[in-house]
Amino acid sequence: MTGRTPMPKGFWFLWTGILVNQLGSFVILFLAVYLTQVRGFSASAAGIVVSLAYGGGGLVGTFAGGVLADLLGRRVTILVAHLCTAAATLAMGFVAHPAVLVGCALVAGTASNAARPAASAMIVDLTEGAQRERAFALQFWAVNAGFACAAVVGGLLVDTDYRALFVIDAATTVVTAAVVFTKVRETHPATARTTGAETRAGFARIRRDGPFLALVGLTVLFGVVFMQHISTLPLALREDGFGSSVYGRLIALNAGLIIALQLWVPKAVAGRDPARVLALAAAFMGGGFALLALAHDLRGYVLSTVVWTAGEMLQASLVPSLVAALSPPAARGRYQGLFAQAFPVAALVGPALGGVVLQHLGAGAVWTGCLVLGLLCALGHLAAGPARRHRLADSPTAATATR
Repeated sequence: MTGRTPMPKGFWFLWTGILVNQLGSFVILFLAVYLTQVRGFSASAAGIVVSLAYGGGGLVGTFAGGVLADLLGRRVTILVAHLCTAAATLAMGFVAHPAVLVGCALVAGTASNAARPAASAMIVDLTEGAQRERAFALQFWAVNAGFACAAVVGGLLVDTDYRALFVIDAATTVVTAAVVFTKVRETHPATARTTGAETRAGFARIRRDGPFLALVGLTVLFGVVFMQHISTLPLALREDGFGSSVYGRLIALNAGLIIALQLWVPKAVAGRDPARVLALAAAFMGGGFALLALAHDLRGYVLSTVVWTAGEMLQASLVPSLVAALSPPAARGRYQGLFAQAFPVAALVGPALGGVVLQHLGAGAVWTGCLVLGLLCALGHLAAGPARRHRLADSPTAATATR
């Protein structure tokens, strides 16, 4: 990653919008705590709600967002998705009826995820080659810089003024929509947009793309472990006598490590076999959470966070460029949309599974399960590596993904 080619102006406005949005991303981090501490939900019920919102809603949202990004354009999709997200997020802070609250959470999760494939496709449209690698690294950096601030501030607000979480989150989402819509040109021209028949043909092609589908499936497995950081981790901390501010600091540590190191990781893994790097990432993710089975104080939680963050950084350094290389230019929105479903699927399974296991079997069973899933994911990447290398060798856009 040399960074010698200047980034397009449109990318920097999109990047600014992403950063602003993440600075106020309180709700996803503290929804489980809010539901249990303020609304009286059990740990398993809170996990199910988080799964429905950012898992089930995310499945619908990423699919719809990917299709709409190719049919209507990236900019309009991002605008509508963010405005719907803001409205539902604001409502969550004021409604008390459980069914209405769950409905608002589902709308927020659906709409927020609809913006993701459109934004990713826009980044791919605006960049190429090594510039694209840098763009995705900067996007990941912005997400985590925002999370670092949101985790610390949110950890304080949740114990003092919980409604401020929802108000500020909604406000930053509206600002993001305004920045992108007014400052970023549409990158998917009308002449290149797909018809309904072309959309169906594009999905048929995806169904035959084994290496791409394997990458999606392994990312789901990786994500199930990763999602424990927003569901069982804060609940386990409370069981050990730590408050929300400690959880906020751990998330800030995660984001701080990414801010300090992420832009250097692509250079460190350049020229290495992506399958082996992704296998190592999965082992770090599972092993990091497994360390919590042995943790007896805050130092154990800190060490765990450092290890699973290493896995997150390694994963993020390779997967976006792999997806971009595997995506045909005319179907970028749909490929990005399908890949973006990986983490909603993980969010649908991970928090609910973690919450049930935590409530009925204890934290030790959760962390042991994380280790098993991480190792299975690592073995899967090693097994899928040869077919993925063959597929990338035949792709004209694969140069940066196979370095």
